[in-house]
Amino acid sequence: MSIILGEELDLIAALHRGTLGAPPWEEFLEQLRRRTAADHAVLFFQGDHDWLQAIRIPPLPHDSGDINGHHLQKSGIPNALPDTMMRLNRVYSLDEFSEENDPRQSRFRAFVGQDADIRFARSMRVAEPNGGQIWLSLGRKNSDFSTSDGALLGSLANHLAIAAGTHSELERQRLKAGISADAIMRLNFGWFTLDGAGRIIDMSEQAEALVHEAQTLRKSPDGRLIAESADAQGSLRKFLQMRQAGERVVRSVHLSDNPWLDMLLTSPPTDLPSAMQPLAIAFVHGERSSSIERSQHLANLFGLTLQEARLALHISRGVTIKEAAALLGLTHETARLYSKRIYAKTGTRGQADLVRLIMASIVALA
Repeated sequence: MSIILGEELDLIAALHRGTLGAPPWEEFLEQLRRRTAADHAVLFFQGDHDWLQAIRIPPLPHDSGDINGHHLQKSGIPNALPDTMMRLNRVYSLDEFSEENDPRQSRFRAFVGQDADIRFARSMRVAEPNGGQIWLSLGRKNSDFSTSDGALLGSLANHLAIAAGTHSELERQRLKAGISADAIMRLNFGWFTLDGAGRIIDMSEQAEALVHEAQTLRKSPDGRLIAESADAQGSLRKFLQMRQAGERVVRSVHLSDNPWLDMLLTSPPTDLPSAMQPLAIAFVHGERSSSIERSQHLANLFGLTLQEARLALHISRGVTIKEAAALLGLTHETARLYSKRIYAKTGTRGQADLVRLIMASIVALA
């Protein structure tokens, strides 16, 4: 089947757009399948890792209509997609993998063909410098592909390699972003932007989760941020009044003890566009894991007893020794003794030093 230049450019455009797809390259594969009258088009992408991304148009019936975008562990399909058996950028027919005594060829035929009725195929492997690879295969049931079909596939090799490199980098950036986002989630930081009436203009995912749980903060029917604690709500109301009067102020507000949650109320940056300018920003920070879990982490990390770790956790929250003793059911003298052991075991010299140590440790991420 002959392809005019304009159609080939459409294919190339769909290929590069497809690197941003979720799953990627579905539009490109559908166009390629139609242009070559193939019964199916399948693409496997492997980045610089041990996972494969599979996209097939149309999906196989036994995959319930959706195998696309699945990540397949390479160890589960050993040598099914060979690195050395196929030369880069060369178009292969299915007949070139007909050696019955070569298990690699048998696996490749079965894995790329997948549909038992497929009798003809054209396949190609491309790679990019950082290790990303694409295997692309077209299959037919009743008639072989033409020379121009193979030539079309070959003409896409360089663009496929570029797409593989782009998608590899996107996957790396997504991984970095996901890890960073998870770290922020683990630190339990969230934020709200508020207008003069305390209505929520925008909020982070973590803040939205806090509002959804509605244990310490909630969103009123008219969109205002409301603290369940009367003291905290009074502090928020007073802060907003001061901001409405033009004062640039910062206030710390304690929201709850269990879970431990604090809020920092501050003025927004002055360089935001006037149309987006909120009156205030509320940063929320607290504990994600339970106090029991965090105490156990502290005990493991610094060689504390569990009771010492519980006391250290209270001290790190700004609770006095006397207050912590009452919370833990200890005498004041026993709590003082434990605190001396905590400072000795952690190498700290006082409450402020202990707070810095705990906040800088991996316990903050637990």
